[in-house]
Amino acid sequence: MSSATSTSRPDGFTVGHLFVLLSLIGATIAVVIARPATPESLILVSLTIGAVGFAAVCFYCVLAPLVAPHSDFEQEPLGERLRTDLEREKALTLRSIKELEFDRAMGKLSQQDYEQMVHRLRARSGNHEAARRRDVELPRTRGERSRRSIERQAEVGQPRPGRG
Repeated sequence: MSSATSTSRPDGFTVGHLFVLLSLIGATIAVVIARPATPESLILVSLTIGAVGFAAVCFYCVLAPLVAPHSDFEQEPLGERLRTDLEREKALTLRSIKELEFDRAMGKLSQQDYEQMVHRLRARSGNHEAARRRDVELPRTRGERSRRSIERQAEVGQPRPGRG
């Protein structure tokens, strides 16, 4: 068992323990109060109250995620498709920045327009990178690393390996 698995379990008294305890107390009270004291009726009453306790635990488990804060969604790793989309959007954003730099060098854009658009595009690129970096759970394959390194080299303008 890994340490992540063993530390993710809640320690101490949980809601499930509370429902089991309340069911046991309820069954005990029902057995004491029951008029026909035959063993069959006492067992049936105890099992019925235990089933009600189990139903209450199930009901709680269904409703708790609906009213709890949604902080778990922020911790989930990105899916392969979403990560690929983020990388593609980042590459398009970086390509747009290069085109703006080229247009500024050619005199097609004023300095003020250039600064405004580049600032906005760099912020978008930083947001894509931050979203991708939060994704630490998914393993990166060797093919993905090599594809990404080729994309980075293309962005920088370096020649691709094996295509001299």
